[in-house]
Amino acid sequence: MPDDKLQNELPDFSFQGSAQAKEFLEIANIHHREANKLFDGALAAQAEDRQSEANLLTELAIARRHTAEEFERAARGEGSDPIVAEILDWQEDLNEGYVPYTPTFVTGDEPAPEQLIEELRKPKPGHIARAVAWVGGLFT
Repeated sequence: MPDDKLQNELPDFSFQGSAQAKEFLEIANIHHREANKLFDGALAAQAEDRQSEANLLTELAIARRHTAEEFERAARGEGSDPIVAEILDWQEDLNEGYVPYTPTFVTGDEPAPEQLIEELRKPKPGHIARAVAWVGGLFT
């Protein structure tokens, strides 16, 4: 009997189905609007002879338009979730130039590197610290 009760209850979760497609289309529309604003900004920057800014805005606009197209394909069911794909791309980009930190150890046999000596050197006292030391020296 308890099994029948579980089968007749509604699940606590539901599949989004077409709601997810609508969500993807809304996100695609947002990206298209952002791309259009970036293209407008690029045209304005180019009119004011700020070429490097215009190039950067154009590249960003193209990237936004590409992302919008990915969301549109996902809404039609032609691709996977673009958010997951973007996260995986970021992970690949982060791993490309990653160099693990390797600390340098100094033994007593070799002289310490100059950079380490500079880091360990005490900072020179500031104006206030020198004034306090001078006043303290007067009373001792």
